[in-house]
Amino acid sequence: MKSFISCLAAACLLIILAGFVLTANSAPADSTKVLLGPWNGRATGPQGGPPTGDITVTFEKDPAVGIKGKIIVKAQGGVQYSGQISNVTLKNRIFSATAVFNLGENPLEANVAGPLKGKTIEGKFSVVSKGQKIGEGTFSITKETPTKSTKK
Repeated sequence: MKSFISCLAAACLLIILAGFVLTANSAPADSTKVLLGPWNGRATGPQGGPPTGDITVTFEKDPAVGIKGKIIVKAQGGVQYSGQISNVTLKNRIFSATAVFNLGENPLEANVAGPLKGKTIEGKFSVVSKGQKIGEGTFSITKETPTKSTKK
């Protein structure tokens, strides 16, 4: 009986150690590393205004600020414009960021938030111009799956 208990204790210890190794080698649930790379989706702005259209978002690591990004919006009629993404956070699997578009004289700011579910973020944003909220919109983006290169 003593040897059975010793074996059981040893097996439990191995399972616990294996768990520590797996946890140490994987990114934490709230690590912004999961955001890095290209994402594609769609945004719908207030009353169909900016930033409405198909969107491409690319997040990259920046030693000075952590994670930053770029967004390209392809609106109806072939109009295309871009913006910069800053203030990127991921807490309790909730993504938030600020996207700034320079459209005309006054920048348009979108404060974005939504839950990360697998490789998709769906959420809402508020649009601010000249310091005043002008409306709300929705977005959905999905992370692109890297393709394997067939080059030799």
